[in-house]
Amino acid sequence: MEASRAADALAKASAALVGETDIAGFLAALLASGADVLKVDASGILVEDDDQLDLLAASSHAAVELEMHQAQLDEGPCVEAHESGVPVNAHGAELTDRWPVFGRRMQDSGFQAVHASPLRWHGVALGAMGLFRRSDVPLTAEEETVAQAFADLATLLIVQTDKVDLDTVRRRVQDVLTTRIVIDQAKGVLAELRGTDMAEAYEELLRRASDDDKTLTATAQSVIEQAQRDRLT
Repeated sequence: MEASRAADALAKASAALVGETDIAGFLAALLASGADVLKVDASGILVEDDDQLDLLAASSHAAVELEMHQAQLDEGPCVEAHESGVPVNAHGAELTDRWPVFGRRMQDSGFQAVHASPLRWHGVALGAMGLFRRSDVPLTAEEETVAQAFADLATLLIVQTDKVDLDTVRRRVQDVLTTRIVIDQAKGVLAELRGTDMAEAYEELLRRASDDDKTLTATAQSVIEQAQRDRLT
């Protein structure tokens, strides 16, 4: 996989999100770009609808059949990725070991490797994107990361299709600016307490957020509140 091609494809897909977007066209282009960059032979997206998965988009008729088989059987990599919320990778004999019926149908259709990336939104899996290869070659770790990026872009489009007026956009910008002020205040608090510069304080803030599995804003607010409590005692 060429990094420059992956970056170009993701940049074009991201640009489409801020313009007037035809959803069906965007998803078709997204799947085509992902297939080209990741060297897969078929790809499709299943999404949850009334407690069952349904086909949203596919790169080809072969992809339609593969995805529809999964939805009908309630078995397969996309079903598993949707239920678990984590990526699924399988190839060769693993296919029939994990999915006896779907794995056989997949192999009968000439495909030997598959990767499924969940469509995740705020911790909830909305569906999954399946990538199928005719060769018995699984995606590399780097390719899995790129695949998830494509799946995340598809998710963003699906959940943010409503038009947003400029007043709402401006309010959101103000919210972000307010958040930035909180983060800057926390940096100042840490810099003072630890005797470091602002750059090191910011790194410490990022580390705390990661270690505590919290958002950067929540961590910054905790730092400020703790400093205020300490001053009162």
